[in-house]
Amino acid sequence: MQTKRFLLPLLPLFSFAFLVFSSYIDTERLTGTRDAYLSFAILQLLAFVLPAIFFCKAKGENYIFRLKLRLFGLEKAVFLIFSVMTMICAVTAVELLLRNFGISDGLYAHSVYTIYGRTLPELGGNIYDTLYTMIVFAILPAVTEEFLFRSVLYTEYEPLGAPSAIILTAFVYSFLDMSAVAFIPSFVGGLLLGFSVYVTQSVFAPLTIHIFYNLYALFFEEYIWAFIAKPENEVFFTFVLVTGLLFCAIMMLSQAERVIYDKGIRGEQLPDYLRTYAEKRGGRLPSTTKGLLVSLLSPGYLACIVLFALRVTGIV
Repeated sequence: MQTKRFLLPLLPLFSFAFLVFSSYIDTERLTGTRDAYLSFAILQLLAFVLPAIFFCKAKGENYIFRLKLRLFGLEKAVFLIFSVMTMICAVTAVELLLRNFGISDGLYAHSVYTIYGRTLPELGGNIYDTLYTMIVFAILPAVTEEFLFRSVLYTEYEPLGAPSAIILTAFVYSFLDMSAVAFIPSFVGGLLLGFSVYVTQSVFAPLTIHIFYNLYALFFEEYIWAFIAKPENEVFFTFVLVTGLLFCAIMMLSQAERVIYDKGIRGEQLPDYLRTYAEKRGGRLPSTTKGLLVSLLSPGYLACIVLFALRVTGIV
């Protein structure tokens, strides 16, 4: 079953619309209880997993084998470690740059318990509450988002070329925070997540990176920004951050090159559906520029942009 690519953004559009309009549901009676977390976990499943499953079902029984649901080998572990570190450094650097330009104030002014524009009450400090918090704010968002964006959507855009698939999924992924300020950091993170699935050909790679980044944001980011908030620390931190970013990025790219080289040594070829697509086009994939422009100007993407604009301006 061939999918019209201009219809693909309808998947994230459904998710965005579901998240936006569910925010009007009165949950005050649940505030301060685990019921609020449970209801939000169910909301994430309904917003991301349910439409993706319906889409996969419509594509046919064999479609699941195209979704990069295979595990990655331990030889890719070093690549993943440096990818996590690169993502932390890159997103922090972008946020720090935004603050210096006066676009964002404090950068950690938002609550760590705010997700998709909704703030949940903080639970207690016992181990069960901590695990509950980790599941709702770190693990479940990573699983649901990566399944939709880096599995289903990336697979569908991959015939346009890996750069197109990475950029297109990162762009629409950046709408999730429902914030104009958070758009650029989220886009940078989305690019790195897309790059990881390209290198490993496994959605479990960006899933792993995403979970560890979420855990960092949940438990450690607060202390980083508390350190930066002191004027005497900012110059030193900026130097360490830039140095760390360059080192981690170089190591990540070096490991990516090794992984891709090893695949070439083993003689791994394009997946069958990509090879068939290329053969129909005379052995080549379409240009990145053309694929990007056509997709970004499609009605589905424009609808996503309009909904995002309406949300950040407070109209909806």
